[in-house]
Amino acid sequence: MILNPLQATGSCRSTLALRLEEDQDFEFIVRCISQAFGDTESWTMEYLTRTRGSERAKYIALDGMTKIGMIRVNYISTDIAVIHDFCMLPSCQGRGFGREILSETVKRLLDQKCSQVGLGVVTQNMRALNLYKSVGFEVSSEFCYYVAPIRTFLRER
Repeated sequence: MILNPLQATGSCRSTLALRLEEDQDFEFIVRCISQAFGDTESWTMEYLTRTRGSERAKYIALDGMTKIGMIRVNYISTDIAVIHDFCMLPSCQGRGFGREILSETVKRLLDQKCSQVGLGVVTQNMRALNLYKSVGFEVSSEFCYYVAPIRTFLRER
């Protein structure tokens, strides 16, 4: 999905904050991603280790002092960013936080002079897709992913 900046809008409630991750946030990040996407915590830890780098930023969303979600940004270049791994704890979903967090992230990226903001989505979750569209994202391309059991490739020849 790609951002249509003419549609990007949003404001943040006073209790909601978005800050860069700190070292002590790692356990929360693992738990949040695992719960939101249904992956095991061990898989999530391995994934986060594989995909860390200086070109990526993780933001923690807080309602007051309570951590409620997180969002990652991959800076492809100085003016192109892709949002991914955007998730909320299941107990915080459906309460409007997602729209505010995504809107605030987009605002920050536009303030940083990003001329193109993308959003990586691997989901059939129509509620999430509608959220992304409501903030100003439009579908620009779609990819199909295929999965096969590993035993399919290990058969004796």
